[in-house]
Amino acid sequence: SSKKKGKSKKKSDFQLQASSIAPKTRICITRTPLCPVAAFIMCNLAKLKEGRRVLDPFAGSCTTLLAAAMIAPSCESVGIEISGNDVVNRDDIMADFKSRKLTPPKALIQGDCTVEAVRDEARSSIDGHSFDIILSDPPYGRRESKSKSQEDDSAPIPLVQLVQCIAVDLGNDKRLLTKGGRLVAFVPTNPTNIGEHLEDGLPNKDQLDAAGLELVSITEQPLSETLSRWLAVYNCVK
Repeated sequence: SSKKKGKSKKKSDFQLQASSIAPKTRICITRTPLCPVAAFIMCNLAKLKEGRRVLDPFAGSCTTLLAAAMIAPSCESVGIEISGNDVVNRDDIMADFKSRKLTPPKALIQGDCTVEAVRDEARSSIDGHSFDIILSDPPYGRRESKSKSQEDDSAPIPLVQLVQCIAVDLGNDKRLLTKGGRLVAFVPTNPTNIGEHLEDGLPNKDQLDAAGLELVSITEQPLSETLSRWLAVYNCVK
């Protein structure tokens, strides 16, 4: 029975941590914030430890980086977000870290992570090093160019784009992800969309090989009767 009590205390501690960064408690909130519990799960699957360098290339209001700072206070984090301060106010994000006495990100960069110069800026923020962990909850569906009416159906979905960027940087000898590091990312799917399959949201074998990535696991997280998302974990093997 003492064993059961220990388990139950651990669970309540975890819930307490997650609730302390719940969207309603924060200054900066996006329209579709990542669930704090999901952010903690992502950090655990990424094998986050003290001193690790963490990047979120689709950072939003930085739920992942808040969770990372709670789990490993000495980790060095960087967030990239394409939206401007009118949508995602970076001063408010920093205030969310400060009010919880958490180590703030090294940088919150406004820009598109698929642009090489933006990724260079992210590396510069951590003294030119590569990242040990990339956590990502990419935008659902294909990225919009400027507006919904101008959506580019020929463009790859965000996770595939991210993997392609990792491959480009590896080829240019300025790797984004350290060998032995992990990429943990959500992949949404809608079973009611005819012809939409999980594989459509995942990088293929050639793309993974080019990026030096290997799939470790993929697990489903149902969001509703019609929408699921899958959590994919990749190791950087070269």
